[in-house]
Amino acid sequence: MSTVIADLKDAVRATLRADFEPIPSVRANSGKVHLEVWRSRGKRRAVGVELGHDTQVNFWVVRPFGLPKTLPASVERVDKQPKGRLWTDAEGKGANSNLSAYEEFRGNPIARLEVRSIEDAHVILDHLRG
Repeated sequence: MSTVIADLKDAVRATLRADFEPIPSVRANSGKVHLEVWRSRGKRRAVGVELGHDTQVNFWVVRPFGLPKTLPASVERVDKQPKGRLWTDAEGKGANSNLSAYEEFRGNPIARLEVRSIEDAHVILDHLRG
């Protein structure tokens, strides 16, 4: 993992601890292994965070309210539609199945936002916290 990604993860963790509160999973077996879910103290919006990748951080947000009006061009956005307890995109690829353990996401259209810089992460987190 590069220093840039390590710094990104540290910055995301610091922002989450300062301005968000963790949401416990309703299922014991989904507990924070590949996904952490947090709620902003301001607007009370949920965000799923995947910090286990070596090249990026993934944010999962409920559409449309979890999306900033304008995303930086460097953020890769993939929309997913609910399909039963899971989600799929236009190419048939799914979402992190642990999201279904959180009421905030269940049955809602979501987006995965893939970021590689602290600045891009702040655009998303600033929007969520209001």
